[in-house]
Amino acid sequence: MIEPGLVAPERRWTNLAYTVGTTAAAACLLVGLLLQAAGQPADAGDPLDLGAIAGDLGRLRPWGWTMLGVIVLLLTPPAGLLATFVELRAFEPRVALLGLTVMGVLALAVVVALR
Repeated sequence: MIEPGLVAPERRWTNLAYTVGTTAAAACLLVGLLLQAAGQPADAGDPLDLGAIAGDLGRLRPWGWTMLGVIVLLLTPPAGLLATFVELRAFEPRVALLGLTVMGVLALAVVVALR
């Protein structure tokens, strides 16, 4: 709850993080789909090999663009949570801390999944 006399933050950075992340991910996935529809080879590689993804982006291969879209999509919620923390820490510190806690749980899930 916002204390009396305080103005609620605009959450401009939070909205921007989610909008840019979602739009960029959708654009990358669309490029991958269009490249595959155009007949480019869709050989899949190791999704943890960032060098292979970068190489496929340069060679205009669908797999690289699709993986970039997935990576951007996966990074969008943590970016939004971080922006929420920055914007809300002065107004609603408990909500801001909750956002950091959720981000910590997401990071722990990634670590466990990659083991």
